[in-house]
Amino acid sequence: MKIFVAIIVGLVGGFILGVALSSFIGILGMTVLSQPLGIKYLPYITAFICAIVLPVLEYKKQVKQ
Repeated sequence: MKIFVAIIVGLVGGFILGVALSSFIGILGMTVLSQPLGIKYLPYITAFICAIVLPVLEYKKQVKQ
């Protein structure tokens, strides 16, 4: 059950992280280069990565205990 919760939290948290990171890259691009920059589908990519990494970390934490 904890692994499933970790996957859901990873998806939601990764998506929010991706939106924030995408906004930061866009603002930085506008400030430095005077043109918008960005990575297409960045929130989805980070959500996918976090949905994999977070359960792995949770599993390693459970195995240690």
